[in-house]
Amino acid sequence: MRIDLVTLKIFLTVIEERNFARAAERHFIATSAVSKRISDLEDVLGVQLLERRNMGVRPTPAGLELVTHAKDMMLVMARMRAQMSEFGDGSKGEVRVFANSTAIVGFLGPTIRTFLEAYPQIDVHLEEWSSPFIVRALRDGIADLGVFWSGVSTAGLVVHPFRRSNLVAVVPLQHALADRSEVSFAETLDYDLIAFHEGSLIFRMMQSYAADLQRKLRIRLQVTSFDAMRTMVRSGIGLAVMSDVTVGPPDESFGYKVVPITDEWAKLESLIGYRDFNALPRSAQNFVRHLQRPYPHRAPEAGGAMEPGRYPLT
Repeated sequence: MRIDLVTLKIFLTVIEERNFARAAERHFIATSAVSKRISDLEDVLGVQLLERRNMGVRPTPAGLELVTHAKDMMLVMARMRAQMSEFGDGSKGEVRVFANSTAIVGFLGPTIRTFLEAYPQIDVHLEEWSSPFIVRALRDGIADLGVFWSGVSTAGLVVHPFRRSNLVAVVPLQHALADRSEVSFAETLDYDLIAFHEGSLIFRMMQSYAADLQRKLRIRLQVTSFDAMRTMVRSGIGLAVMSDVTVGPPDESFGYKVVPITDEWAKLESLIGYRDFNALPRSAQNFVRHLQRPYPHRAPEAGGAMEPGRYPLT
């Protein structure tokens, strides 16, 4: 394991919260994932960083020392990247991009490919995270820019519309909804659901809108990948609610049908976000410009901060 900025940020959150579970909630990952990162960090450094107690954790002397170094390291890295970028024209370097799973699976691939073709000496460091965590990472300077759903609070960031998509119900061929041309979200609540993991923004949106209808999601199975979700739908376990860009062509030969969801909130928008364009390394500035090039499914507007969404981080 290498010591990376994300692990150090998670470590700092554990120190702040004095609790693995609360730190996991803030980063929208599993408690076990937080524990594993801390244990691996202790193994690499060869010291105990935390004292585990029934009521939580507290830093050891070594842990307190690492807190200072971790904070300094993040500041130094941010300053170094910004200053070094001033010595070039942005044709060389690295771009740190955090994106949600829908963006990575649905549409980022071709965009990154054309960027790398235009800038062969720039490397893109792409990591997959939930939308709420991406926003935190941008605020903390861990990532240069992020691609995430518009439903999260974007206070303190500059954001631009990037891609639009729509939620759809993916149903087995013999499902009661298979012959429908469209469906409301309320109608999907009558059936068993194959859900994405609880840290995903779409899952949280579904929970919230179900609660508005005084209903609950009939979750039969939860998975962590779109491939697994489609496979379970084909098996007839239940329906899934996904972004249309992650489903693929609505071909019955795939073993399922795709039914658009008509609710207004099911019309989703992905955003490009960053803290300060002028503070970005020039390589990252070039990537932002590349992302804003015309695209058939882009929103027509492209500028200005947007209103915080219904699903804030806190």
